[in-house]
Order: sequence, then structure tokens, then C-alpha cells
Amino acid sequence: SVAGGNKQELQHDEVPPYGAHHDHYVLNAESKFYHGVATTLNPAIEELLILGPGVAKSHFKAHLENHHHKELSKKVVGVETLDQATDNQILEASRKFFKKAHLLSS
Repeated sequence: SVAGGNKQELQHDEVPPYGAHHDHYVLNAESKFYHGVATTLNPAIEELLILGPGVAKSHFKAHLENHHHKELSKKVVGVETLDQATDNQILEASRKFFKKAHLLSS
């Protein structure tokens, strides 16, 4: 995750190949990863922009809303698609989003 210019990398658990319990492993690995991201975020943040590929960003937002992260979920100000971006591209997309959001709200 990249927030406020600070970067911390979290590893997603390996998921065994397709089989009888594959979906269960996927759901548990995702939930554990999203929980790790949520608990790593500084609770003092005022606004949270979620960027990501595919449906991952929506799944993370849903995790915040449904898994004991209610206060953090209230701070989500946007969910934007951003596929395979560098750290600089993530920061630039964040700056553009917040600049536009703050201009519109003033």
C-alpha cells in the first residue's frame, strides 16, 4: 500500500491450485490480506482513496465495511481503477484525485 508517500509491502498468501477447496482458500487468503492492509493503515488518516485493478478495490472496500473496520470505511472518499501502476503513477493518480475532489468541495 502507498499512503501519504509511505510505502509498505504486504504479501498475499499462496493459494493452492484448483481443487475441491480452492474457492475457500481464495476467500480466506483475500480476507487475511485485506485485514492486513486495513490494520497497517494509520488510524489517524482523514481520507482514504482505494486504487486497484479489477474487482480487488471493491472487495477491499466491502471488507472494510463488513469486517470490524467501520471507522476506516467511513474515511473512504473514492474507489478508482488503476491497473499495474508504478509507485509514481499511484502517487500521481492520488494527487489528481484529491486536487479535483478538494476543488469541487470548496
